[in-house]
Amino acid sequence: MNRPKRSIRDPRLITGVALIVGSILVGHVLMSSAGRTSAVWVTTHDMPAGSMVQSKDLIAGRVHLGDLTTRYASGGSSLVGSVVTRDLVKGELVPASALKSARARLTRLVTVPVEQFHAPAGLARGDLVDVYINAQNDSGLTSASSLVAARVAVHSIEDDGGTFGSSSSSVGVVLELAPENVARVVTGVRQGAVDLVRVPLDSR
Repeated sequence: MNRPKRSIRDPRLITGVALIVGSILVGHVLMSSAGRTSAVWVTTHDMPAGSMVQSKDLIAGRVHLGDLTTRYASGGSSLVGSVVTRDLVKGELVPASALKSARARLTRLVTVPVEQFHAPAGLARGDLVDVYINAQNDSGLTSASSLVAARVAVHSIEDDGGTFGSSSSSVGVVLELAPENVARVVTGVRQGAVDLVRVPLDSR
């Protein structure tokens, strides 16, 4: 017994073809999305909260973010001059929420002289330090040591290599100070020697 031929206008046939085509299109979109990467900024070193972003602080990278793209600073935008609002660690993708305009910056750059062996080895931009002043009495002897500023970001180091070198007797360390700490640090520098104590990463 011959079966009747199904018309190409049969609703069931049209629906079946539509479902197959739709599945193919959805699969293509999903595969395209899976291979799509986004340009982002990645930190080249630890950056404490309050640091102003410079070009050497970041490196461009491409990662798979999917629906999380808007949570991170786009690699196509310039972040130089922005201020970090929370501590970032080396190799971290820069969250958009961790940045604010430089216009909101409340820190001041102050250079202090630091003698060799009065700061941690390898001190560099982005490190966080406590600033101590070793005041001297009229005889030139150290009479007391006091903390004048806590959790201060190192902005830069003014010597040939950008870090403490073995041949340097002293260097100028540029600190990012809150306005209320500037007077204490500047006055302290004139009264005695400066000691910088690194704040460990796990205590930030």
